Amino acid sequence: MSSVRRHGGDTVEALFRAEYVGMVRLAYTLVGNTAEAEELVQDSFAEVHRHLEDIRRPGAYLRQTVVMRCRSLLRRRRVMQSHPPEVPNDLPGPAGELWDVLLKLTEDQRIAVVLRYYGGYRAAEVAEMLGIPAATVRSHVKRGLAALREELQP
Repeated sequence: MSSVRRHGGDTVEALFRAEYVGMVRLAYTLVGNTAEAEELVQDSFAEVHRHLEDIRRPGAYLRQTVVMRCRSLLRRRRVMQSHPPEVPNDLPGPAGELWDVLLKLTEDQRIAVVLRYYGGYRAAEVAEMLGIPAATVRSHVKRGLAALREELQP
């Protein structure tokens, strides 16, 4: 993507137009889930934007970031499968009842939903805690709630 010129937001926008679909396709191929693939790619674009001044080849950096994030997700999945978390004994009623359903969410979605609704934090506060953009937190919460609704439907 050497034709992308460095003009801050213009660079990221041009990179997005040129690479988004291909990066989502790549991430989906690696992780096997469209929502997670889109999320990984969005987070990767955010990282490119944060480090744009230091990046010589934004397209190559983006691809590397997407692949690294996919590998990280796959490692977390393996760890979660081999060491599933135990149900805490002291969870209050509704949280205890939702434990099994919450475990079906991605880690990022679960953290965002729990902090937002159980912890009562605003999206901006959750974003600050996790070191990610508030828009990403809102995306995690939205997708997490959609997954919860789907799981809880009779």
